[in-house]
Amino acid sequence: MAKRLSIKAQRLAAPKWVFDWRPHQQSSFPKAMILLTMGAGFALFLTSVRIHVEPPTSWATRKASILHLTDDADGRALTLRAREGGPFPSRFEPAEWEESAAIEQSAFQVTRMPSPPYMPVLRNLPTETTPTMALAAKGEATMPPLNPDLLTRPLATTVKLAPVLSPLSGILPTAMPRSLPPFDGMVDAAISAESSRFLLNLDAAGNVLECVSLMGGDETGPPPLVDWLRSVPFSPEPTKPSRWIVVAVTFSNHPAHGPHSR
Repeated sequence: MAKRLSIKAQRLAAPKWVFDWRPHQQSSFPKAMILLTMGAGFALFLTSVRIHVEPPTSWATRKASILHLTDDADGRALTLRAREGGPFPSRFEPAEWEESAAIEQSAFQVTRMPSPPYMPVLRNLPTETTPTMALAAKGEATMPPLNPDLLTRPLATTVKLAPVLSPLSGILPTAMPRSLPPFDGMVDAAISAESSRFLLNLDAAGNVLECVSLMGGDETGPPPLVDWLRSVPFSPEPTKPSRWIVVAVTFSNHPAHGPHSR
């Protein structure tokens, strides 16, 4: 017959675990005390606290009274009593007084000083028509005689119309010629009044091969202007043996002795 092992021996012979997974046997007395305490507190709360719910009060009907005052002794007395007894009592305003305007006018009449009328002092003009170079008397001014040569003397600077080129298509403003040849042709009012547009054919060296007017009428334009455009040197482009550009020609005033237009 095998020997019966005790529980202590069985526990010692059992394998050792890393964690103790066995539930610990605790006493149930603390749990019972907690339940009893919570029950007693809840019972005390139910018996001691009372909630009284009042029914909602109905709002009173909004109403007001209107008192109409007539323009008699009683009405004026009640109006004055309401103004004086209110939060903003009335006060005396001088501007509302009927006699304030008359008093103001009388005060202005007293303080206004009458000024004598202005009478300018007249002085007789000199009878001499030809000015002299003598010194003028005190209080008088005389002008020297007018020199007739100043009216017929020409101006020192003469003004001449010079052509100005503006790029329209096919060429950048930076590629425009910096200096232009002088224009010796005659410029009439019709040419100088409007801008002329020309289609130019340039070679690789920048010389003008063809010149066609885009203004209608004569296909070549005024001969002096066409000859002048043929002499304008443009910037060369060796990669383009033939190129077409459109330019506009206008006229502006330039001094005859100044630099060329560009």
